Amino acid sequence: MKYSKEFKLDCIKKYKSGAHIEDPPGAKHKAFHNMMLKWVHMYDYLGEAGLDHNKPKLSLKEIIKLIERVEAGESYSQVAFSTGRQNDVLIKWHKIYRQDGIDGLKSLKRGRKPMTTKNKAKQKDSLTQEERIKELEETNEYLRAENEYLKKLNALVQKRKAQEPKKK
Repeated sequence: MKYSKEFKLDCIKKYKSGAHIEDPPGAKHKAFHNMMLKWVHMYDYLGEAGLDHNKPKLSLKEIIKLIERVEAGESYSQVAFSTGRQNDVLIKWHKIYRQDGIDGLKSLKRGRKPMTTKNKAKQKDSLTQEERIKELEETNEYLRAENEYLKKLNALVQKRKAQEPKKK
């Protein structure tokens, strides 16, 4: 769940003054408390800029420098907070770096491409005829099962209606 910068600042001020902070609806107390502590650390380290949602993207060189700092002995949290990021992202980058080196980091996907109708059409066009037939058979089987289910459901509803006493 994303929280606004104003909400985060309000929580930080309440936390620092010792006031009670209500958990937002749908948030578990412990998870929200831990997230709030991260906001406080981020605020202490970077100020209000650390609470922004859109952080500038890091280049490959910058990512490698962060990993080198971790390998030099700094904690993931310290290094991540210095850039305003969560430490789980840095842990992921470090793991990739240890497994595949710089080449693994170069091939990091930056987000995912949205599935537009054009992309879907390209995917279907790239299927072989056998794959297309198999896909159509699976769809057909699914639709038959759905049709049978709806027929049985309709029969149950009709049966219940017939059993209900008629109102005068």
